[in-house]
Amino acid sequence: MRLVLKLVSVLLLAMGTARFAGSQDSAEPATFPAGADILQGTVTGVEGGTYQVKTEGGATWKVFTGVNTFFRKQRDPIKPADIHIGDAIVAGGEVDQKAKTVGAVFLAVIDPAQAKEIEQRRADFGKTWLAGKVTAINDLKITIERPDKKAATIAVDENTSFRKRHDSITLLDIKPGDRVYARGALQNGLFMASILTVVDPNQRRGDPAARP
Repeated sequence: MRLVLKLVSVLLLAMGTARFAGSQDSAEPATFPAGADILQGTVTGVEGGTYQVKTEGGATWKVFTGVNTFFRKQRDPIKPADIHIGDAIVAGGEVDQKAKTVGAVFLAVIDPAQAKEIEQRRADFGKTWLAGKVTAINDLKITIERPDKKAATIAVDENTSFRKRHDSITLLDIKPGDRVYARGALQNGLFMASILTVVDPNQRRGDPAARP
């Protein structure tokens, strides 16, 4: 359940169901979002419920699927047989980076435009948006734990809008343990939020109210 909730928190923006962040320490930063346990690449082989996937960096991975794997194309459910060699996919689940395998709980076919959007969002992570779990609040600075377990600081001021679902809230309504998504910009090395949204982990994927 912890893994699924983590996936839900990052699968809300791209494709209308996903939000991805770029990992700066991953061995393949163009492949894995920060802590999201997600693989992106092109299918190069299919054998039963196992898919061979080649990443943009040229690495070959195996994606294993099963009866509990969710298959999607755009927002629509698909069958495993609908995935073919040459398709661009993202797969999320239990990642073994040493063995280069993914035990997928989620596999989605994406189009080139979506792939570009994912890449752009990776590049923008920490520059125009941040996400993570609140660990501390000190005056107008909010410390979060990013999905890759790194700490980051979000600064707010009188111009910051605070939201939860459709409701406006205040800084006082935000507590340690809340999961937040912030949009803004770097200012003198500090991320200044223009909008900060508390994300409800119990909301359904694709719920418009979940999208900041």
